[in-house]
Amino acid sequence: MIKSMTSDFRTASATRIVVSCLFLTILNGAHSLSGQEFQGELSQWKTHRPSEARVSFMMPKKPAFVERSFSPLEGKPPIKIRIYVSSVLEGDVTFIFSYHDLHAAPANRQAINEALQGVVRGSVFNVFGNLLPAEEVGMTQNPLPISLGDNRGLQYVYRFARKKEPFIVTSRVFAVGQRVYQLNCIMIESNYDAFIPAKFLKSIELYDPDSDLPPRPRARLPQR
Repeated sequence: MIKSMTSDFRTASATRIVVSCLFLTILNGAHSLSGQEFQGELSQWKTHRPSEARVSFMMPKKPAFVERSFSPLEGKPPIKIRIYVSSVLEGDVTFIFSYHDLHAAPANRQAINEALQGVVRGSVFNVFGNLLPAEEVGMTQNPLPISLGDNRGLQYVYRFARKKEPFIVTSRVFAVGQRVYQLNCIMIESNYDAFIPAKFLKSIELYDPDSDLPPRPRARLPQR
């Protein structure tokens, strides 16, 4: 039992560290430019199914792919984070889909919840942000429990400032076995429109790559 608790703690801690590194990478490329209208680039949404991701999602512009590796736990192999980033309106709106595999799947529901909460805390703390009041963003609570199929997740919204420019981040994170999926929509606050992150965050679906394969021919029974 003690061993299981230790493993769960390491899983949650590793998740928080990975999230912190992820957001440092993303925010270094974030820019702001006010005065744009939400037209044009946001009018065309396409479904993307990255190889090995096992989920599909939609973005209004073809994403760039970035891969990062971190070693959050001594003596453990590095964790690879696969990141897909799409920015429109010169950085006013940035969509990020990412996923990574933990060293071990959380052992129980409590461990899953701690890992998810670790993502939330890591995301907000890393940029010195603040979770927004639930009623301000149309939620019953913030973070809000959600699901992807039978898999647990959280949705959360927070505000942070970069170079004195306020941004709103709307995020969803899911734990699917050993894998953690995260979607983030970062928007300059002056142009915030809740429909834009909602369209992106709700587009994620579990996806079986084998479903794209042509049907296998049935084996013929031997003739008598």
